Amino acid sequence: MMSQFGFLYPGALVFFALVPLLLIAYLVRERPRSVIVSSVLGYRALRGLRAERPWGRPRLDWLFLIELVILSLVVLAMAQPYLIHQHNPVAVVLDNSAAMQAGVPEGARLDAAKAALAGAIPNGNDVAIALYVTAPQPHQIADALSPSRARSAIAKVRAVDAAQSPLAVARMLRDIMSGHRFTQCLFATASPVNPPVPPTVHVFKAGDPIPNYAIGSFAVGGAQFGSGALKAEVTVANFSAQPQTLEVTISAEGKALTRAQARLNPQEITDIEFPTLAPSSSYRADLKPADAFNLDNVAWATPPGGARINILFVSPTPADAAGLQNLPQLNVHTISPENYSPQTAKADLLIFEYGIPRELPAANALLVMPPGGDDVFGLRVVPGITTQITDWRSPDPLTDGVNFRLLALRQPESFAVHPWMQSVVNSNLGSLIMDGRHQGHRYVVLGFNPFPYLGTRNLPMSVLTLNILGYLSGFGSEDKGYRTGEPWIVPAGVGEIITPSGKTINVKPGTPFTDDAEQGIYQLIGPGSQRRLRAVNLADLNQSNLENPASIKLDIPPGDGERRDFSQRQSLTPYLLAAILTLAACEALFTYRRRRIYAQGLT
Repeated sequence: MMSQFGFLYPGALVFFALVPLLLIAYLVRERPRSVIVSSVLGYRALRGLRAERPWGRPRLDWLFLIELVILSLVVLAMAQPYLIHQHNPVAVVLDNSAAMQAGVPEGARLDAAKAALAGAIPNGNDVAIALYVTAPQPHQIADALSPSRARSAIAKVRAVDAAQSPLAVARMLRDIMSGHRFTQCLFATASPVNPPVPPTVHVFKAGDPIPNYAIGSFAVGGAQFGSGALKAEVTVANFSAQPQTLEVTISAEGKALTRAQARLNPQEITDIEFPTLAPSSSYRADLKPADAFNLDNVAWATPPGGARINILFVSPTPADAAGLQNLPQLNVHTISPENYSPQTAKADLLIFEYGIPRELPAANALLVMPPGGDDVFGLRVVPGITTQITDWRSPDPLTDGVNFRLLALRQPESFAVHPWMQSVVNSNLGSLIMDGRHQGHRYVVLGFNPFPYLGTRNLPMSVLTLNILGYLSGFGSEDKGYRTGEPWIVPAGVGEIITPSGKTINVKPGTPFTDDAEQGIYQLIGPGSQRRLRAVNLADLNQSNLENPASIKLDIPPGDGERRDFSQRQSLTPYLLAAILTLAACEALFTYRRRRIYAQGLT
């Protein structure tokens, strides 16, 4: 930090002319000498002889030096000296999103951005750098760095496999400049920045538009829950100026299972379906031809709910769960209500028959004919004698393929309007089926009992049961999987998560997992070292469109984008006054001690 020295009233320095007067006064003063007398009267008679003549050889002592310094400090205090500290805080923002991995060689965009920022950082002792990155969420990673340390920190930044949000980046840049904390902002990105750009924001474009072929999403599911058949759907895009034939190969355990092709026009997006897929714990999709952005040419997927779905059936009549054991991919464990506790409920799906847990389950759950008036879900049963189905929500994953006219209900009950659940199937009294999401989990409430599962012996009820189980387990869901940089809730029973790079992270069930900025397969470790796999992909075609990337609109108010003076003036007068008082006290002490010593010598 550089400083400049000055005086607020430099004319007061003329009083330094008083310093020679102090020396003259000291020289012309009478100088005492020792005289031996017989009495005080004789001493008074010699009063005219008590001093030596002035202008002799100067005898300067400590008292004179202290008075000289005090006088000089008084003159300086009258001039009111000050220091001006030159401060130059600079904000440096580096785009480290997935698109910065593109280029030839790989990561050429990120290297160009780093070089541009390193060359633009000003040198000087007054420069303080605050370093920001934009992905997976814009945030600050360092503060108050010197130029050399800032260049070293920039060189260590790595691109993540997550997209950046243009709105979030624009909001962060607006906060940086509107906070009046920086003289300028250096921003390196591959995304276009819409004008107007304030003069204090310097944008460095890293990378030109390039053609790209991309996998947008990769999902594996089933035509119907309960069947062993799996199908896959891959979304592909041709972000180039020429038509292109894209080929997708799906493999598992290192072996190719199937492949398909599609002819796409420029800027076209389409879905490729694979109707039959051999069972596996995880799948990989590869896209050809290769391009300058390898990250979106590959994607992973896992069967919904994992290779096996664990169901905990809580019921006073455990025999009702017997039919579920015959369904593929299901592991069913039954317990009585008195043996249930949230601490031991480690399952993918919970089913409560004729009862309600004492607290909200930390997993997807089905409530079958629950009693009303509870404090957990707040369900209210509507009394009535005759219940008839009147209408249902369609299209909907719960009602898909169900013939409600043939649905036989046994002693059904209806529910009143719920604060956060929506009605799926209505009766003449209220809601027969409700569903809702709360604290990251799915819940379904039934006013009738579909168990035991009878299969083809009761086809309408069996189809409805499979729809409900599939919806709660995520099987065949419209959800296209998990995306890098977007947090998800840690499932019940999971204590550790292993990232694709092999890093082990301790987690707590029911809390958001945010360390997911890496594309690949995550291993969720539960009790007894049980492993569940979860695929996390880039799955962002806006990020993959390298020819027409999403632009950033700064929208910074004009006054916030003007260059500001960050120099600070510090007055030195208080320090001078403190020094004067200290020296004056020292002078008084020195004079007192000298007089005391002199008095002791006379006696």
